[in-house]
Amino acid sequence: MKPNDRIQFHGIDHVVLQVTDLERTLHFYIEILGLAVERIIEDRQIYQVRCGRSLIDLHVLPPGKKLADKDERGIGHLCLLVHGDIEEIVNYLTEHKVPITFGPIELYGATGFGTSIYAVDPDGHTIELKADRPQYAVQTTSKEARASLTRPKTDPPSSGR
Repeated sequence: MKPNDRIQFHGIDHVVLQVTDLERTLHFYIEILGLAVERIIEDRQIYQVRCGRSLIDLHVLPPGKKLADKDERGIGHLCLLVHGDIEEIVNYLTEHKVPITFGPIELYGATGFGTSIYAVDPDGHTIELKADRPQYAVQTTSKEARASLTRPKTDPPSSGR
């Protein structure tokens, strides 16, 4: 598949999460996760929260509206890169009664392998918090280590056209 030379990407600018309770949501993202509100679009009820180089737009649903069931929202989870020791982050989130549904576990993502946990925000959105490096030593044999030094050869995917 040939890349499109007319459109070149360098990251995600923002993601929009629909939320139902502004006070509860801001408490989670600001007070617990430590992010900061950067801009408020009052007439649209959008609160833009800075997360590294990106924004998370928290869009408050109008009164009487409710979120779709979790499996019908169109997003599986949102992964946020974090600095710090994952075990300390787990302890901190546990102290603040934030549900952790999975991990710590080593997972692959845009920065390669890193240690991740999955937490749940007040509206049931799954938030993966991922360190941009593995935080646990890998135990292996010399044969397995040599075999894992390079990626396996694969055929390029077909364009489906």
